[in-house]
Amino acid sequence: MEFFNAFLSTEVLAGILIIGAFSMGIRSILHFSREATDLRPRLNEVDRELKKRRDGTDELRKQVGVLTAEVAPIRSRESSLRAYYEELQALVIDHERREHQRGTEAETDRRKRIQRKRMGMRGE
Repeated sequence: MEFFNAFLSTEVLAGILIIGAFSMGIRSILHFSREATDLRPRLNEVDRELKKRRDGTDELRKQVGVLTAEVAPIRSRESSLRAYYEELQALVIDHERREHQRGTEAETDRRKRIQRKRMGMRGE
């Protein structure tokens, strides 16, 4: 019984817990260091790619600035041409509507004349 009392004392339990915590910490460090050797080449590759893209960003920003200056007058011209096109489309639609209306009026007049002839009346 004396053995169990000594084994269950606070100092012994604390010592066991401390040894367990140290062993878990060392095991975790070893595991992560093994993984770090596998991840280091990937990290270097990602870092190189990031640097390449950052360096290319300045060049692209310059190109965007140049193209923005070139596009501005073209946009204003495009908007005026679009308004002109829409106006022309409205005129074409109006013209087609009038032509259709004239065609239906002519067809109606022709039918009325035929009907009057059949009824024995003279057409106007």
